[in-house]
Amino acid sequence: MGDDEHAASPSEQQRDTQPRPPARSKDHRIGRYDWEKARGPIHAFGESKNLVAWAGDPRCQVRAETLRTRLAVGWKPEDAIARPKHEQAVLEYTHSGRTLTLRGWADQSGIKYHTLYSRIRSYGMTFEEALDKGADGPHFAIAVTAFGKTQPLYRWGVDPRAAVTATTIRKRILAGWNPQQAITEPPDIRSTLDSGIPYDAFGKRMSLPAWARLSGIPSEVINQRINGHSLTLEAALHSLGWTPPQHTPAATDRTTVPLGQLQIGDLLVSIDTERQIATVDRPSAAGPTALPVLRSPSAATRPTAPAIKTAAPRAHRR
Repeated sequence: MGDDEHAASPSEQQRDTQPRPPARSKDHRIGRYDWEKARGPIHAFGESKNLVAWAGDPRCQVRAETLRTRLAVGWKPEDAIARPKHEQAVLEYTHSGRTLTLRGWADQSGIKYHTLYSRIRSYGMTFEEALDKGADGPHFAIAVTAFGKTQPLYRWGVDPRAAVTATTIRKRILAGWNPQQAITEPPDIRSTLDSGIPYDAFGKRMSLPAWARLSGIPSEVINQRINGHSLTLEAALHSLGWTPPQHTPAATDRTTVPLGQLQIGDLLVSIDTERQIATVDRPSAAGPTALPVLRSPSAATRPTAPAIKTAAPRAHRR
């Protein structure tokens, strides 16, 4: 075999003469990021703190990771700490009459901020298109039915009626909340929902807000019914037309009573505020404690006083 057989082909010779790109480092950030600048004491505003302490300082306008990156690329410490992120002022979007920053919409919908940002900035989507594309994972894509409408959970997070984020709505529904209350209940009430005096009804013992979540009736309405008519919780829920799905109401008789004489178990049908009377469905087994009906009894049905028996006079003995 001659030496010519080992000679490079013309195409190989052409490749050898072309300049080759420099070998890329495994970490392409080397040379651009100097992470040592974000370690140890950081001097700014005449003070010296570590990165975590500066991130918690009231003057810091960004998160710790952003502060770390700014320092690593060479920002002056004062600027890295005090300068707000430009996205907060620029990336604002209006949806359903509500205006939030992009990060705010990310929190509301459960869609990651970088996902929304990439869809809008890298792929040229409008905000509505980026939102319509949905969440990254399955948790915020589950269907939820409320107010007669079924839509993905992330959509309820950006609904005008939503008082909390999609994450909170999801946690509430998993905890057994009524979907409508899970969406509309303000967050400042959420921390006290399971506190307070427990109430017994239908064989269960829960706080009043927990009963409100289960029944879908606002706790204020239930509380007003309990206090306004001196009812137990079970009677109040029954009077509002709610019983657990597995609960079968007892047979009732319809009657009319004064408002001040409502009994436990009465189901309100109507109220006459002028006459101060109520029409109720009262359990048939009310027994001797049942109150008289406010009707004028006829003479035929009016009870008569029982005859008084008197002893016969004794004969006088002679």
